[in-house]
Amino acid sequence: RIGYLLKIEERVMRKVTILFVWLIVLGVLITNSYSQNSKVGFINTLAVLSGTDEGRGELDKLEEFVEDKQKEVGVEAELLQELQEQYANQQRTLNAETRVEMERSMQEKDRALKRLQEDIQLELDQRRNVLLEKMSEKIRKIVNEYAPLNGYGVIFFRDQTQSYVDPSVEITQDIIRLYNEQYPVVAPGESE
Repeated sequence: RIGYLLKIEERVMRKVTILFVWLIVLGVLITNSYSQNSKVGFINTLAVLSGTDEGRGELDKLEEFVEDKQKEVGVEAELLQELQEQYANQQRTLNAETRVEMERSMQEKDRALKRLQEDIQLELDQRRNVLLEKMSEKIRKIVNEYAPLNGYGVIFFRDQTQSYVDPSVEITQDIIRLYNEQYPVVAPGESE
């Protein structure tokens, strides 16, 4: 399960990075005349996603979805395993017609299990993309307001290619704080 979640985290990081690359280009285009006093900032996109109240809530929902679907896959895999064991135990005593029928049934269950796994992955990717789109729009708005107010000439989104970023140029926590202030999570039943 941890490996699966790490794969999800890697995919999220890749997609978040891709979604935010355009911000770097936009930042450079908008700030075509840098002064010597312009600052450079870095944001850890995965930390923003998992550090905001909304992001944590949505990631919890994704994890719950994954856990539910893993149980569903587990049940189907167990049924297939039982059928395979039954076939292995009875194979020598089965007549040709029954043997062919059991083999066909195992193949169908195997295909159905693979289809189920593919469908789950597609749905997970779709849910993750919706989350990223929804949050990235809000993050862009915050960054676009934050940068000029705080003297930033450019703000880069960190990914795994930057092996080191000086903590003094890391503004992730500021962005998380602003995100939580501007987009508070409202519990069900509460009004804004």
